[in-house]
Amino acid sequence: MKTKFALLILLSVVAIQAFSADNNENSEKPRFKRIYIGFSVTPDVSYRYLHGNFEPSGVSQADVQGAVSYGNSHSIPEFGINASFKLGINLTHWLAIESGVGYSLIRYRYNSNRYSSPTGFTGNIINQADTFNTTDKETYQYMTVPLGLRLSIGHRKVRAIIAAGADFDFLIRQTAVYTHAYANGVTINGTDVATSNFNTFNLSPYLGVGIDCYFSPTFVLRIMPQAEIQGLKNINTPVTEYLWNAGLNVSFLFGL
Repeated sequence: MKTKFALLILLSVVAIQAFSADNNENSEKPRFKRIYIGFSVTPDVSYRYLHGNFEPSGVSQADVQGAVSYGNSHSIPEFGINASFKLGINLTHWLAIESGVGYSLIRYRYNSNRYSSPTGFTGNIINQADTFNTTDKETYQYMTVPLGLRLSIGHRKVRAIIAAGADFDFLIRQTAVYTHAYANGVTINGTDVATSNFNTFNLSPYLGVGIDCYFSPTFVLRIMPQAEIQGLKNINTPVTEYLWNAGLNVSFLFGL
């Protein structure tokens, strides 16, 4: 995840260099309205960052770190999406504050080997005679309230931008769609809906670097790679997680 944020920062430096040569006298200066609204959609790749949280009684730190390693090696990213209605205020020609309300879908997949004991207990183990393969598709749905700043560089119709802020995330629903495939060919499908444990509120800092295309004084098209990660623990268990996502933000903005 740190690599992705470092890449975004590098892109911002390149963008600043590319647009800092704007000639104020020769460039066109379309003036956008002070207040604007719009719609934003971000198809993205979503995943999680696992971290040891605490050691329960009888469990060592090595056991917790082993669970972290196991979870990382048996999980893969999935596609998600973020969509929101935007409200922005241009404080100056180069700085704006933006907010709104939206919806975020974050997903990942977890594959593992398990076993089923006579008492019905299930757990992660290896090399048991009664093992089966399980696939869990974890899905998180949030209502989001973004709040951030947008820095615009240059005066031309196509301008470099840097956006930074945070999403206030309110959990709507968490589900796990699972498939158990036994060696004898039997397959069991089901859905678990979380009713506790997961935090109902989170805060996700985001960073984006891209361009604003000024088609008129009342319409701007924004194209911006963007990434964000939860700043608070998503669940209070021995191994906790921080969800993250990265994708291409496309916004249609209309001046009022």
